[in-house]
Amino acid sequence: MGTLLRKSALVVLALHTLLHASMLFAQSTGTLVGSVKDRATGETLVGATISLQGLRIGATANAKGDYEIKNIPAGSYKATARLVGYESVTLDVTIADGQSTRLDFQLKEAPRILEEVVVTASKGRNEKKLDAPVTIETVSSEALKITASPSPLGAVAKLKGVDFVERGINTVDITSRGLNTQFNTRMLTLIDGRLATLPGLGLPQFVLAPNPTIDMANIEVVVGPAAALYGPNAHAGVVNMITKDPFNYAGADVSLRGGTQSLYDVNLRYADYAGNVGWKITGQVMDANQFESGNVFIFVAPNLVGQNQTVLNPQTPNALRITQSNLDNFISLGNAWRETEVSRMKAGLRKVDGALFYRSDEFNAKFAAGYSQSTGFLGSNFGILEANNYAIQYQNLQLNGAVGKLGYFLQVTRTANNAGNSFQLHDRAEWLSREATRIRSTGGATLTREQIISRINTAFVDSASATTDDSQLYDSELQLRYDLEGFEFVGGAQYRRYLPKAGFLTNGFFRPDSDITATELGAYLQIDKRLLDNKLRLTAAARVDNHTYYNTQFSPKFSLAYEVVQNHNFRVGFNRAFKVPVILENHLFLFGGAARGNVRGYEVRDSPTRNAEGRPTGNIVARYDALRPEQVNTFEIGYKGLFEQRLFVDVVAYYSRYTDFLSPAFQISNGVSTFAFDSNGNLSGFDPRTGGVGIPGQLTTYFNYGAATIAGADIGLTYYFNNDIMLEVSASFMQLSGGENPFEAQGVPLLLNAPTSKYKATLTVKNQLLQGSFASLHGRFIPSYTFRAGRWNGVLNDRTVVDLTLGYEFKELGITVQGSVNNLFDNLTPDVLGSPIMRRFLSASITKSFGSFINR
Repeated sequence: MGTLLRKSALVVLALHTLLHASMLFAQSTGTLVGSVKDRATGETLVGATISLQGLRIGATANAKGDYEIKNIPAGSYKATARLVGYESVTLDVTIADGQSTRLDFQLKEAPRILEEVVVTASKGRNEKKLDAPVTIETVSSEALKITASPSPLGAVAKLKGVDFVERGINTVDITSRGLNTQFNTRMLTLIDGRLATLPGLGLPQFVLAPNPTIDMANIEVVVGPAAALYGPNAHAGVVNMITKDPFNYAGADVSLRGGTQSLYDVNLRYADYAGNVGWKITGQVMDANQFESGNVFIFVAPNLVGQNQTVLNPQTPNALRITQSNLDNFISLGNAWRETEVSRMKAGLRKVDGALFYRSDEFNAKFAAGYSQSTGFLGSNFGILEANNYAIQYQNLQLNGAVGKLGYFLQVTRTANNAGNSFQLHDRAEWLSREATRIRSTGGATLTREQIISRINTAFVDSASATTDDSQLYDSELQLRYDLEGFEFVGGAQYRRYLPKAGFLTNGFFRPDSDITATELGAYLQIDKRLLDNKLRLTAAARVDNHTYYNTQFSPKFSLAYEVVQNHNFRVGFNRAFKVPVILENHLFLFGGAARGNVRGYEVRDSPTRNAEGRPTGNIVARYDALRPEQVNTFEIGYKGLFEQRLFVDVVAYYSRYTDFLSPAFQISNGVSTFAFDSNGNLSGFDPRTGGVGIPGQLTTYFNYGAATIAGADIGLTYYFNNDIMLEVSASFMQLSGGENPFEAQGVPLLLNAPTSKYKATLTVKNQLLQGSFASLHGRFIPSYTFRAGRWNGVLNDRTVVDLTLGYEFKELGITVQGSVNNLFDNLTPDVLGSPIMRRFLSASITKSFGSFINR
């Protein structure tokens, strides 16, 4: 990996040097200098950015508010100064050969939404949120700090159109627009533009990533399909977590947080720069006790393998449903185990992350690396994965700059993970049940449950239920940008190489030598054109992707945005996106083969019998073909507008047609009346760990449905009473219709698996009682809905969550204190079946900022 990074850097540096030198030799150049100040107060505006239209060079105002841009080709330009919280200003300037030209800017404070800049909507290009050609939601650094949630990503819960799930003190899920499962992989997750996925599981890293909370600058969420730029699995959108750079966030910070559930959380950050070189080092240590969920895991072969307490619910198929007295009997016999008996019920984070930066007017470089160990709950369609010291590491090199009008961006990332002492809670329950059965059958038939527990070989259970995962992922991208006669071109290519190796995959236990690696290669191009004095924006993009297992995928995108009057934009668009099955959906192997991935397809028959040649002879009940990529075609119409500089309205309506969409894991045969055979005619259920057959013919797997339509709308209103008081309100609605379910006769349902409506409101207040005080009150209401995925079946009741944060900033001391209450009224409905019930949670924190030690 080190050799690859060094070679990539040397190649780009050499090209950059040669091309830049040749252009300097051929062109006459000059210099632009000046200052940026607040128009009302005359204060210098540190960090304001100055750019020249048509060029890839620019500057940032220093501590005195001054800037300088060198080596500008002689000619006439439009220069723009920007700073978050201020209206941008564009002025004409002429650069003369060999001369220095002065241009000063005065910026006017503006409503936040006018100057809010995003980078994810057009893949790295800075643009105003108001002008973005897609639906994009943002969480500011301020909102991350004051969230009352145990996880900082709890701030995402307030966003319009987003489904947010807390799976414990430190683990979350984020998705949108329905078809949810316990294993959500439809929303691509990035950190600073690099892929942030667990290589073996295929799940987003989110809070488990090595980047500590204190280093998060903001989060951008593209809601809706984004495959034309981002490729596979940007099916429901993109989450981009952006960290702080040392040039704009220089200084040392220490944060201490404590709370109920025995929480303590310590964050450290030091970042600074000297000239063109910057650096940062960050760390985090967090521990807490998990909230309880009430889960009970069952192992009674052959029908109730890996099941849980939701088999009591009416939504569970009749063949699997049991009564409470059945469950109580299983518990007494040691065939069912409570979550608190199989889990340590702990949450923890250990993180260290650092980066080196080089910045100039024309060339920027960054090398970052990090390591984390996490303990917490991860969702699964089959149960719960308890991550114990689950380790993630990454190394990332990023280079970007410009040669004349040609801008470029290159990155290479290696990500690896190790499962540590992790295990599946349902696996542990299985091996405890096997031990209880062994003890009862060898003279212990009259023993009580407590006596059986005392005789269990826990060392054997720990070993048998351990999860292994030593997977790796290599991700690289080259992107080029060029402006030509009013057209803005963005094009690039991506290469990803997955190297999975895990005990829950077929190359773990079933076929240790099998090759299940996968490669993704994609190329994309986007063209932007602005017409009618920049009021009309036309955007077209297309992407082609090739995957080891699947045919070439084509993802087009078109959008038209029109500014009717200033700050009032309408847009219409079309996006096609696709989701390829992740490694786990293709190569899963659990419960001795009773739960498998679907890379080659299955037949379900009414008998396990075979003929003399070994071929199945029973009647075919159903066929489940090998998995295919899921595709969605989405039409959107949206409006964004600002009224009287106070009321911001953001409305989007969408119509999505899904084809071949991937199911949650469902049981397709029970091993009693129906039996599954793989493509080679082998009966499912073979378990090499036990040296024989586990549950002959039983199979839970993934498959493609036919088609379905989801239509919906997200409505958001933000009212700025003044610069210190803001109210955000949103409502979301969606409906599943037009479903084509070829497996309905087999009892496989087609469900939205998400609420059909959501309602959210957040009031943020600053400097009202005292200068430096702040408060945030957030509430959300999620109506009841039915959820079925894998071994989780039931109804989630209405959930109302109210969060409150109060705090005070001692600006002269650089100290901020705050107290928070999450779930103020102690609602007892979990965010999703099987996740902990996040009871009322109280926390308090203090943060000290020391400022830069070098640049004061």
